[in-house]
Amino acid sequence: MLVLAAVLFVQAFTGLSLDQAQSAALSRSPDIAAANGRVTEQEALFNAARANYGPALFGTYATTPQAGNDNQTVIQRLTTVGAQVTLGDVLAYSPLIAETNASLRAAQFDLVNAQRTERINVIGLYYTALTAHATLDARRVALQGAQNDLRAAQLRYKNGVAPHLDVVRASVAVAQTQADLARAQADADNGDAALATETGVAGASLQTMPERAATPIAVTITPDAAVQQALENRPEIASARENVAAEEHAVAVAKRGGLPLVTMSAGETSGFDTGVPVHGPSVNVNATLPVGGAAHDRVLAEEARLAQAQAQLAKAERQITTEVSASVRLYQAQSVALAAAQRALEEADAEFKATQIGYRNGASSSLDVESARATYVQALVAQISALYPQQEAEATLQLLMGKSNA
Repeated sequence: MLVLAAVLFVQAFTGLSLDQAQSAALSRSPDIAAANGRVTEQEALFNAARANYGPALFGTYATTPQAGNDNQTVIQRLTTVGAQVTLGDVLAYSPLIAETNASLRAAQFDLVNAQRTERINVIGLYYTALTAHATLDARRVALQGAQNDLRAAQLRYKNGVAPHLDVVRASVAVAQTQADLARAQADADNGDAALATETGVAGASLQTMPERAATPIAVTITPDAAVQQALENRPEIASARENVAAEEHAVAVAKRGGLPLVTMSAGETSGFDTGVPVHGPSVNVNATLPVGGAAHDRVLAEEARLAQAQAQLAKAERQITTEVSASVRLYQAQSVALAAAQRALEEADAEFKATQIGYRNGASSSLDVESARATYVQALVAQISALYPQQEAEATLQLLMGKSNA
């Protein structure tokens, strides 16, 4: 007889938790490797842009003929070493810095997206494989029960207490359950292969064992509350907001681009002037006043970048609102479906047991037994098909709300 194990236990991979599967997949994903490469590239460009605006060392040497005493020509030789800086180039907010910083944040945003996409993909593969394993176990139990009933029908027919039709029906049931088992085995093999390819774990090592299932918790969070948590927790939203702030500073700096450009240099000068040794500090100040329209164009360019950053933030918020709301509704629906499937399985189990008792006592026919068996197996597979998708929906929702391990 079939047992109601699926209600109390679920399948779990030995030595491969969901977090471990995700970590393994993240470490070998080509998409994430490419996204990491882009982040490294943009970090280098950002650092190079910042370095261009730092204080610069300089050195000069000048040899100049000058008139000396008694109408003689003397040579002026001066050597100066020091540092110079251009006032008005605010390192963190200059237009070039803002541009490269925006590119860096965009690359980081792409990396976060790639990681989340990979995690969601692994969640799907993980629970698809577990569903296939659980279904395979159910089909094995169903085949065992059908074979037991076939032997019982053969014995009852031999003893003259059952017609040969019972043997025929039991044989057909065995053949059907064998076909179902073959398909379930193929599904399990395919699920293991897909998960192994994604994580790099050997498919042969993907063994399962039953563990006690936790009682499903009623979903109390609303889509709006889940969206609010996601907007507070998701790193790409924080990055997009910081990018908007950086572009706002860049616009402010660009608007000051029409002011005089002042460069200051200071150092130590030593040498000979009109034959007299000289040594001491030196300071030079140069001021340049732009007269063209380049400053105005730079302001327009930075304002355009600010508009792009604001649009990207709005796009990210809209996407999160849509996907998180849908995820909450899916989780709620899967939880309701699981509860209904569990009730149906309990009722089908009770009906199957009663039918078998009635058959042994002559109150039920073999056709009733096969019908009850088919109903039970269908309810069992339906419960399995609801259980693991509910767990998948919960894991995905936690991820989309920003609560998963980064």
